[in-house]
Amino acid sequence: MAEQAAASGEGPSVPRWLEDLRPGRSGLGFLDKRLRHSLLFVRRPVRRLLVTFDNLSNVGDTTATREPWAFKFAQENNISHLGVMAHVADWYRDPDLVARMQGLAAEGFFDGYDRVIFAGVSMGGFAAISFGALVPGAHVLAINPQSTLDPDLVPWETRYENGRRQDWTLPLSDAAALTARLGPVHVFYDPYHALDQRHVDRFSGDNIRIFNCRYSVHKTAVFLRKIDALKPVMERVIFDALSAAEFYRLYRGRRDLPWFRGSVAGYFSDRGRSAMAERFTTAFRARLRGRAEEDDGLASGDDETEEIEEIEAPVARSVPKAAPMVALSDRVRRNDRRAIVTTMKNEGPFMLEWVAYNRVIGFTDVMIFTNHCEDGTDRIAMRLEELGVARHVDNKFKQGGSPQRTALRRALKEPVYSENDWIICADCDEFLNVRAGNGTLDDLFAAVGPADAISLCWKLFGCGDRVTYEDAPVIGQFTWSAPENYTGKYRALGLKTMFRPGAPVTRFGVHRPKFDAGAPEGFLWVDGGGQPMPASYFTTGWSAHRGFAHDHARLHHYSVRSIDSFLVKRDRGRTNHVDRDQGLAYWADMNLNMEEDLSLLRMLERTRSELAALLSDPELARLHAEACDWHRGRIAALKSDPDWLAFHGLLQRINPPGTLPEHSEALVRDMTAK
Repeated sequence: MAEQAAASGEGPSVPRWLEDLRPGRSGLGFLDKRLRHSLLFVRRPVRRLLVTFDNLSNVGDTTATREPWAFKFAQENNISHLGVMAHVADWYRDPDLVARMQGLAAEGFFDGYDRVIFAGVSMGGFAAISFGALVPGAHVLAINPQSTLDPDLVPWETRYENGRRQDWTLPLSDAAALTARLGPVHVFYDPYHALDQRHVDRFSGDNIRIFNCRYSVHKTAVFLRKIDALKPVMERVIFDALSAAEFYRLYRGRRDLPWFRGSVAGYFSDRGRSAMAERFTTAFRARLRGRAEEDDGLASGDDETEEIEEIEAPVARSVPKAAPMVALSDRVRRNDRRAIVTTMKNEGPFMLEWVAYNRVIGFTDVMIFTNHCEDGTDRIAMRLEELGVARHVDNKFKQGGSPQRTALRRALKEPVYSENDWIICADCDEFLNVRAGNGTLDDLFAAVGPADAISLCWKLFGCGDRVTYEDAPVIGQFTWSAPENYTGKYRALGLKTMFRPGAPVTRFGVHRPKFDAGAPEGFLWVDGGGQPMPASYFTTGWSAHRGFAHDHARLHHYSVRSIDSFLVKRDRGRTNHVDRDQGLAYWADMNLNMEEDLSLLRMLERTRSELAALLSDPELARLHAEACDWHRGRIAALKSDPDWLAFHGLLQRINPPGTLPEHSEALVRDMTAK
């Protein structure tokens, strides 16, 4: 799609577009041939209009079979298409073309479609943004675009001498000044390509969506096409929405592309780092040779490629590349992506609500590690990955190892870590309650102020009066909890920490980021009220200190859920501590029902709406129903055993709503004596 069809003896004798428009066919449209440009329009049934502009590589094509950029794509997707073909490399600075496009807009040519999308590459990317401004609300897909070639505005742009000589006094000559009335403007480029970066830096606005295509230089469209990502990207932009998580999952395909190896090696060679270039080349080839052997994440081979992964560290826009990655809070945000990493085993009945809730509050990337699942949790995660909602990893680990810590070691080397502005490790029974504003991460960041890490303290929720399992949102069912400032159980002080990935952080801990050399200079770590955390936390600590504030956020921990569900939880062992019993002591410590907290009910309808959207996928709905059935079946099987049934009855008598909690050690001692 990124290249025009070339004439050959085996090619079509007539252009494809003629089959649409020739007499006797049902297609409607026109060919408007002009001196410097031609416009080809074909109307098709789907109420989407794609407007494309050729790039420099198409200018010299005089074959009879020439067609506009993306013509075949539009034809296959049955969408209307206006293709602008360039006969000269003039960056569309043709007064005749400008007047023609303005006339089409004035005549209502672009009206009546559900969505109008302008798209192009390089010269065509500039035109897509500039002419797209004629259609308020239009979407744009621009790959490696120039913002302008006006020498007065970009005197540093020296690549396109012929383009610089064009008439830049014409209307629509500075794309960077024309984005305010547009809908989403998707820009794909290589941030390591200095001149392209300078053009992208000229664009601003909430509707600018940047997709970093590192090491693709000025051939991003070709890269995307070679890894089979260009068509999916265009389809998402045209028919739905392209999420950052979905794009970067697609872009990972570059790792097996020889062009990618050459580009990375060239990047280092150009900077006098030939040893690193050779090292990358060697590692790349070795990795491809060894792809048949699945790496479980614990073998020595991980260390061999660690520095190669570090090569792909993200670029913070408007931050000099030489600047150390510390105190990110006093700089512009890297991007708008926030990741949540989790480990799951047999969480099938609950995981979709958890994913939906976290999407509602503003997490853009969800990474799910699964192990030894019986209820289809892994299959649900796989389906979520197929839908572009989450990333799934089969979490293999050594016998006796910790699934969660193994997963976090792996996550540290994944794009989800390096490409996100914020990241947190959280379990499927943990829900971040943002108390500020409208309950979103943006509200939390605004309330807390500058920060590189935000610690969040658990608030433990019990089963209340819920005995039986019900397929309904957890945040709506369980409202009995520990009091706000309760410290009577050490587990009530547990923390999780959301932080900004960067050079100071050397390890991804379950409860907090970890550092090798104490507190990094300028690193701002605050609590849920925006207060600075004590310096001691840079070396150790998993629980809240005296005076920890919860003004802006609290981490609701629904560890036990219903009594029925707790039987299944105890039967399978916990994710992080596989050898600890989850019996009476755990129940007495975590099933706290001293007062009601209804604060998360305000998020219930938004969560239900997002959950319904997920369940609108028939396959996901089927997998969810199967997981719920498995859960019910397991509950019934356990309760058919007299010992489990007696345990079930005992749990109902411990810490009922409105009472102070039992002392766990004394409780276990008494039960053992009996």
